[in-house]
Amino acid sequence: MTTNASTIVRSRWTDVCVSSSLVLAVSVPVLVVEEDWHSLPMIDQPTHLWIVGVCLVVIAFLVGGATAGYRRPYSAAQNAAISASLSVAVLLGAALFRRLALMHSGTPKGVVLLWYVSGAAAIGISAAGSLVGRRWKYAHDPR
Repeated sequence: MTTNASTIVRSRWTDVCVSSSLVLAVSVPVLVVEEDWHSLPMIDQPTHLWIVGVCLVVIAFLVGGATAGYRRPYSAAQNAAISASLSVAVLLGAALFRRLALMHSGTPKGVVLLWYVSGAAAIGISAAGSLVGRRWKYAHDPR
């Protein structure tokens, strides 16, 4: 691998990590608060306050995808999907650790199915956000 090619690869992973860090910087605090709201997860309580947390996490993935698309417009969807996959892996790893190591409980099949669906949705939302970021880049930087 030449120096130029290694610089390109390193730069690409930097762009992926920037958008993934943005997603995690918003998602982790929101999900921590959501899981420990009055000692129960918000979704298990009678209010609909959990929808606010879901909306914040969706916006985080959308903005993370837009950041990936803006930074690499020629491979916007690919970088956004990689970034979202990395973020989803970190969030699911933390959720598994919390359930298995801290709470000493199993994971119901319905929760696992919800994790799969939300992971796929997060990658799709991030890819959609990358198209917005790419369009923004080309509209404001006509090079």
